[in-house]
Amino acid sequence: MRKPRFRSDKFSKFMASDTGAQARYAQRLKHRVSIPIDEIEPQSKKMRPADCDRFQNAVAEHLTMMKRGTFKGDIALKLDLGTTSPNAPQAHTIAKNFLDLLGKRRPGVKWPKRSLLYDDDSQIQALSVSCRHGEDRPRICVEARPLSSMLDDLELGAEAVHHEERDDPGAYYTKERDDEWIETFADIIRDEARNRRELGDEMYEAYFKMTRWSAQQAVLGRSGVDIPVLNWLYERPKAIPTGLNSEMWADLLLKSKRRLHVGDLPISEGGSAAFKAGVAAEIARFKQDWDWVLNPLVIAVALEVVVRPNPNTPVGVLHDLDNIVRDYLLPGIVPAFGTVTDHRWTIDFEELNRRDPEMAARWGPNPTPPRGTKSGVTRYEAWRLPPVPGKAGFVSVALVADMDVQGDTMQRLDERIKRWAIERARKEEDRRRFR
Repeated sequence: MRKPRFRSDKFSKFMASDTGAQARYAQRLKHRVSIPIDEIEPQSKKMRPADCDRFQNAVAEHLTMMKRGTFKGDIALKLDLGTTSPNAPQAHTIAKNFLDLLGKRRPGVKWPKRSLLYDDDSQIQALSVSCRHGEDRPRICVEARPLSSMLDDLELGAEAVHHEERDDPGAYYTKERDDEWIETFADIIRDEARNRRELGDEMYEAYFKMTRWSAQQAVLGRSGVDIPVLNWLYERPKAIPTGLNSEMWADLLLKSKRRLHVGDLPISEGGSAAFKAGVAAEIARFKQDWDWVLNPLVIAVALEVVVRPNPNTPVGVLHDLDNIVRDYLLPGIVPAFGTVTDHRWTIDFEELNRRDPEMAARWGPNPTPPRGTKSGVTRYEAWRLPPVPGKAGFVSVALVADMDVQGDTMQRLDERIKRWAIERARKEEDRRRFR
């Protein structure tokens, strides 16, 4: 018997409503896999076999408890790590180890399938890795979701951002005011002699440091791809025209002077050397434009990478996202810019102790992480866009200011959606109250 038409219409209206969007998001949350693991020290490939088995058994136990199997399709993956070792390896070497361990099951690990979380790390189409060194206890947190769910979340997050900006138009002017710091810093450098005479050397140096910090925040705080633009780069929403297609948004991305842009990833023998040379040339170009602001770097930064493969890339040659960051980008970027793994490395604790001993004492006798962990970035994330037939691929990289603990795109996405849901509930309550 055919169901009444009005029920179908009512359901369609519900699915198109904010309430329906929120319900679908809640359903997608159930499809995520979150695996927190304590008491195992994050390590590189030098990790002891017994600890590798402990890690895989912990993953298998969580999957069994959640009644989840191995992901078969594309996924978005997040690794959040905390190390305690004074000789902890760099985050990207730890990530390499765990990305391998999340795949093929080791002999003796109790799991009925050949693979654990996924069959192969080539399934990872969005990756986020963060690591904090010098912690009191080791931490490994793995979060995975189907890429389709990630893109649906991205679409809802973009809508949440639009709602928030519509309700708070002052956000646009805040960005404009931030950019004024770049002009102010340029003025300070240009008129150094006059400023020193008027302010005195001590006051000038203090003002110079503050303005340089703010100028770096302004340059690198706007270098990343925001949630709506990332959504459009994935051609979302599918059914609603935005006036610009994904190719146009990609062109705008590649015109940004606050990012490093490199061409196609190597897909033929001998191409790696040329690509690395291209990365080095782009770093030199970027430094020529911005070194007057960014050298020395006084803020902590993360790395954001957007990759669009060449449509002619053979399946067996497609570069894993982690390999792109680890092999091609970090080796050139970290030494060129002097990036650090933690914002605590950007604090001059000797000066702080002279200026405010009480505040300095709150940081304790060893305020920074182990010295061997200093060099690197606070976190990195990489997003692989779908290839566009007839169009070249690219790798676009941003050094992103990471001083305000905003977290990666995946975290900000969830926070935006949560704020949108809370605000929506508040408005709905107000409507009911004043009817």
